[in-house]
Amino acid sequence: MRVVSVQMERVPSMSQRRWSSSTSAAVVLFGVYAVVNIVTWWGTEPVTTWDSPRYTSGDLLLFLNPGVPPTVLFSTFEDAAVATLIQTLLYSAAWMSLAGAILASLRATWVRWPLALLTLMVSLASPLWSWNLVVGSEGLTVTAMVVWLSTLVWLAASSRSPVLIGSVIAASALLVTRPQTLIFVVPIQVIATAWWVRRTQRSFGTSRQFLAWLAVLLIAATGWATFRAALLANDDVYSFRYALHNLVEKTPSFREYVLNEAPPCEAIPAALNGPQPWTDVIAFDNTLISLCPETFLWFKSDAVAVQTWVAYDPAAAALNFRDVMSGIALPVGADVSPLPDRLDGAVLPTGNLWLAIAVASVLGLVLGVAGRVRYRVTALGVTGLVLAVGAVGVYLFAVWAADGYDVIRHMVPVTTLLPVAALVLPTALTGKR
Repeated sequence: MRVVSVQMERVPSMSQRRWSSSTSAAVVLFGVYAVVNIVTWWGTEPVTTWDSPRYTSGDLLLFLNPGVPPTVLFSTFEDAAVATLIQTLLYSAAWMSLAGAILASLRATWVRWPLALLTLMVSLASPLWSWNLVVGSEGLTVTAMVVWLSTLVWLAASSRSPVLIGSVIAASALLVTRPQTLIFVVPIQVIATAWWVRRTQRSFGTSRQFLAWLAVLLIAATGWATFRAALLANDDVYSFRYALHNLVEKTPSFREYVLNEAPPCEAIPAALNGPQPWTDVIAFDNTLISLCPETFLWFKSDAVAVQTWVAYDPAAAALNFRDVMSGIALPVGADVSPLPDRLDGAVLPTGNLWLAIAVASVLGLVLGVAGRVRYRVTALGVTGLVLAVGAVGVYLFAVWAADGYDVIRHMVPVTTLLPVAALVLPTALTGKR
C-alpha cells in the first residue's frame, strides 16, 4: 500500500499538466518570435542620423548624451551591424518578458494567450521595431521601458520580494538610459510599490529595512538622472538653438513671448514673415550676435527657459500643446518592419495615436470581460491612475515645451508605447491567477 501510495503521489495533477503544457507553448512562441526578430534584422542596414556620431564617440559624460547605455553600446562595437543586432536581441528579450508576465498574471483565464500574442504582434510594428536599426538612443530606451512595464505586470502576479526588487532595478535602469523620463517613472514606481505593499498585506514595520534599501537605489538613480538632465538643459548652446527652433514652431505661445519681451531686433519679424522663414531663422545661429547682440544675449539667458515662457501665458501654451498632441504622429526610425505593410499600418497606425489607444483599450477590456476578469474600482486605484496619467502628461508637455525641432521623435518611447499600455495594463494588472 505504501508503494502504491508513493507512486500515486508522483502522478502529475491536472493543473500541473496544464502548466507544463502552457510552459511548452510559451517556449515555442518565444522561440518563433526571437527568430522573426533576428531574420528581419539580417536583411537590413543600420540607420545613422545627424546625431549618431555623438553615440559612437565614446564620450560617456558628453552632456548631449545624458543616457549612458546607448553611448556604451555604439562606442564599444564599432560595427554598427553588430550593435544593432545586440539592440534587437535585447528588444526581443524585453518583449518576451512582458508577454511572460501577462501569461503569469492571467494564468487562471484563457485571455492571457490572445493578450500576449497581440502584445508581441504590436512589438513588430515599425513605430516600435524600426528603432532597433537606428544608431541612437531610441532603441535602448524602448527596450528599457518595456522591461520596466513587464516588471509592473509581474508585480500583479507575485507577492515575492525579488519581484519588487526587479521592478525598482528596471526603473533605475530606465532612468540611466533616458534621464528625462524621471518625470513619470519615479511617481509611477512609487505608486506601484505602495500598491504592491498594500496588496501583499505587508506591514511597514517588518518591511522597513527592505523598502529603505529600495528607496536608496531609486533615489540614487533619480539623482543621477536629474544631474544628467540638468547638464543638458543648462547648456547655453543647447538652450539657444532650441529657443530658435521654438521661435518658429511654438506659434503663438513662445513666438508672442519673444516678440513682446526680447530686446527689439528687426531681423526676427522679417525672418518670420519672409518667404523662407525656417532657413532665415536657422541662420540666426551664426548671425544673430552681429545683427542684434542684446537679443543674442537674451536668447542665451534664462529668459528662454521653459518655466519662464510657459508662465508668461499658460493658457496659450496649453492650447498650443493640445493642438500639437491632437494630431501627433508616431515616428518611424527606419522603413523596416517584420510585418507586411498593410498589417503594419493596421496594427499600429502612425497617423492616429489616439485612435490606436482607444482601440487598444477597448480590445483589452473586451478580452478581460470575456475572460471573466474581475475589475475592481477603488478610490485608491483611481487616484493612482490619475497620478500616473498626469505624470505622463507632464512629461509629454515638458518635451514639447523644451523641444521645437524634433519633438515627435523625442517623445519616443512614450507615445509609441501608450497603445501597448492601454491594451495590456488594465487587464494584466488584475493579477488573476
